[in-house]
Amino acid sequence: MENRNAILSLLTAYLNKQVSREEFDRLFSALTELEDEDFQATILQALDNQADVTKSDFIPERVAQLYPELLAKVSATPQVAITPTGRSARRSVIGWKLSVAAATIFLFLAAGIYFWQDTDRHNRTSLISAEQIVPGSDRATLTLADGRTVDLSAAQKGIAVGNGIRYLDGTEVIALTADEGKQTANTRLLTLTTPKGGQYQLSLPDGTKVWLNAASSLVYPEAFGDDIREVKLEGEAYFEVTKERNRSFVVNTEKQRVAVLGTSFNVSAYSNDEVTKTTLVTGSVRVNILAGGVTQGESRILAPNQQSVIGNQENSLAVNSIDPRTAIAWKDGLFNFHGLGIDEAMKQIERWYDIRVRYEGPKPTGYLGGKMSRGVRLSTFLDFLERDFGIRSELKADRTLVLYATNTARNADL
Repeated sequence: MENRNAILSLLTAYLNKQVSREEFDRLFSALTELEDEDFQATILQALDNQADVTKSDFIPERVAQLYPELLAKVSATPQVAITPTGRSARRSVIGWKLSVAAATIFLFLAAGIYFWQDTDRHNRTSLISAEQIVPGSDRATLTLADGRTVDLSAAQKGIAVGNGIRYLDGTEVIALTADEGKQTANTRLLTLTTPKGGQYQLSLPDGTKVWLNAASSLVYPEAFGDDIREVKLEGEAYFEVTKERNRSFVVNTEKQRVAVLGTSFNVSAYSNDEVTKTTLVTGSVRVNILAGGVTQGESRILAPNQQSVIGNQENSLAVNSIDPRTAIAWKDGLFNFHGLGIDEAMKQIERWYDIRVRYEGPKPTGYLGGKMSRGVRLSTFLDFLERDFGIRSELKADRTLVLYATNTARNADL
């Protein structure tokens, strides 16, 4: 963070209680990297005008030690000390002129703003309310073959690819060139990407329907070839594949290859999950393990109500019977926590509410149960965790959710 204005803005926001302690720490890290010695000296002088202060005092490891001293200086700074004069000015300049930037900093220091002083109340001024975290919505980005990106409308549910790209209601997103020939279109790849807190639908050129979950991406061609319909998935998606006798439909992920003719199934292949899961709803699919893009071992054919599980580390493949409604509940606007461990459930919460989860102490154990609408605010889920599991939580200003487990051996239903 080399820019002066960025550092000044961060300091100002910090003093106005608008940023977290983590961002405050980043300010000190940025100070150590400044190449402008005069500007750095101005900042240091504003924060602590003792002569023995050096850059090393402001590295992140010293923040905890320095912080109480800074608060004391803020509280003790007289309000007339915005622009030093006379002998006071000569002492504070120390070989360089006090810049406008420094005057701005002294203005906020002189105000004696209170921030993060009440440690007995879990530093609440650095927290935000879970009521402020709203659920995810229809958001996605489309990357075209030439690298251009299109931010898709949040007022729409999805897009359809065929003769151009349109929203599902028929509104045009972008027109694709129609005179380059089908073979070229087979090689021009599009990518639909959802962020954390986003979801979107897609109708492929063959009529196959795809629901893309949060923090996921699907790579597919503008038009399928004559022999195969092939896409690549990262994250999670539900597919309703249009049946074609002579063209199989293939979904590739990092760890598996799923081939079908016409069926409906769900694939969950998040890189930060321990396993890749394929859940069959109707029809049949063939699942192969992929390693380095090459299929390995025996393939397994799934029947409806079965789920394949591939270990992302050991490359093992197992098939289990399952109620598929558990795996596809997200498509219908629900969390289904039946049989999920707390850690696995929290990964779903992370993706949908666009937060980061951190555990203070050991990760809680036990299994959840029941269902919850994906349309509720985060606070509803956190109330459940505390009420039925004794797991307290704090939500930091940078959207990090800290969980404190006081009881780690309970099961509960929503």
